[in-house]
Amino acid sequence: MVRDRSGDRTRRWRAWASSALFGSLWLFGGDLFSAAATDNRLGAVPAPAGVLRVGTSEEPPLAWRDPSGEWQGMAIELWREIAGDLGLAYRFVDLPSGPAAAVQELKEGRVDLVALGVAVTPELAREISYSYPYYPSALALAFRSERTSTAWAVLHFLFSREFAYVMGGLLFLTLLAGIMIWLVEREENPDHFGGRTLHGIGSAFWWAAVTMTTIGYGDKVPRTPKGRAIALVWMFVGVVLISFFTAWVTAGVAVEKMSNQSLQERGLEGLRLACVKGGTGEKFLSGEKIRALTLPTAKDCLAALVAGKIDAVVLREPTLRYLVRTTYAGEIDVVPRTLERIDYAFAFPRGSPLLGPVNEAIIRRIGRLSYRVRHGL
Repeated sequence: MVRDRSGDRTRRWRAWASSALFGSLWLFGGDLFSAAATDNRLGAVPAPAGVLRVGTSEEPPLAWRDPSGEWQGMAIELWREIAGDLGLAYRFVDLPSGPAAAVQELKEGRVDLVALGVAVTPELAREISYSYPYYPSALALAFRSERTSTAWAVLHFLFSREFAYVMGGLLFLTLLAGIMIWLVEREENPDHFGGRTLHGIGSAFWWAAVTMTTIGYGDKVPRTPKGRAIALVWMFVGVVLISFFTAWVTAGVAVEKMSNQSLQERGLEGLRLACVKGGTGEKFLSGEKIRALTLPTAKDCLAALVAGKIDAVVLREPTLRYLVRTTYAGEIDVVPRTLERIDYAFAFPRGSPLLGPVNEAIIRRIGRLSYRVRHGL
């Protein structure tokens, strides 16, 4: 049998070519597939057209300007870290005060994103895109500090309008009793209640005052039966009045010391409240149908609270705690009473290609950032 050598050579060449082809695919194709998988996994950031316009405004501790004019704060530092990781060029753009105005600037295309404490709400979520929330917080309530000394409580009560009204009432009743004694005693007892009209009424007023307070000096006494009858009635009335007055002053001082604590136990409906105009607190209180004084800034609200013009303020917790710690330590207490949860996030236009990479960067840092915000680091 004759063997076909040329056919064997052809088959061997085809086998070698097939092996070389599969080997090349294994060596180079694997790298191509893995590179494609890596690109999909990392979600490469599309290069932005120019420098990003990052909107922000004063809202400590999340964002504020230091004395040199540089932007500082938790939200600012977080954005700087993220931009460094993603290789993004950016510049900060000053926005009007308040998250609502900042979001409006974003919707109108004046900025590319808002690096501020933008509260996540269902209404805004229909118009803009939020990043992953980098700090969960709440709407908080603050009162004047309840650490009041007894001496200060007494002084504050003695100079109150209510005390002035009561003292005015007592003096009027004393004067009335004195005039009655003067009318019946002036002619028959001129030594004690006689003389000119003003002098006689003054003497009778003095007698009524010392009789009401049970001192009874005895320098002036009524002698007529009518005068003594009036004196007897006035003695009993005076004992009752002084007893009520003493109890009222004691209770008033105690209430003055406990007034702040009693305020904290009331419902919001029974408090004189203040909040920032157009802020989250105003929206919450409007939804609950609770009236409140609206002021331009959080600092204005706290100043009104310290001045006693209102009972409490409703503000976002990070801002409230920062201002109390830096400006009103010992004067204002933030109570552990959550009114509404607030999640803080960055805001982007709808469909922004930066959203995915920024979310990954936030998730990697979220635990450390929450700790820094809570402890003011």
